[in-house]
Amino acid sequence: MHRILCAMALGSLLGGCASMQVMSHVPISTMSRLSSMTLADIDPEKFRVGARLPATLEPRPQGVKVKIDLKDGLGRARTENFVLDAVHGPSEQTPLAAYQRAGAQISIFRLSSADQSRLVHLMTEANGSAAATSVTISAGVDACHRLPLESSPLPTTTFLQTNSSGYIVLVEDLDLRNVVSERDIATKIPACQR
Repeated sequence: MHRILCAMALGSLLGGCASMQVMSHVPISTMSRLSSMTLADIDPEKFRVGARLPATLEPRPQGVKVKIDLKDGLGRARTENFVLDAVHGPSEQTPLAAYQRAGAQISIFRLSSADQSRLVHLMTEANGSAAATSVTISAGVDACHRLPLESSPLPTTTFLQTNSSGYIVLVEDLDLRNVVSERDIATKIPACQR
């Protein structure tokens, strides 16, 4: 059985995800769900990443990424990177309706058809391996600012859906100002290009 360890990062915003500040925003229910999840539980067609960002911010084009690291019992490692595509429409937004908040918007992203096929191939290879495999999934959202960055909090929430069982809140209400220094915030969260 290939257990999944899931990590979350806001792209380059959070160099080290092991930060206690970040971990304090991971719901306990998330850790429980992720610890029981296996690679076989992933449905590439249903795989989604959602990001709730303050109205000041938006995900950068090509800025929502997923990295899957596999390591077998023999120490062999493999990494696959995926750039997700934005999806729109009520059927995509409805599952996260309870998480909507005034002053924020939720954006949802999915794997392209080609990346769904890549993930199926990766899963098939891992499931066919005789050596035990550990799996780590990292989801990252690179953001830009469309309004001036003032000194107000920048709370962010990231969601993951791996199959039809619904979304998991990976990190909830993490204020980027608590994990990115004021000195670095302008370079890590650049102005959006129009």
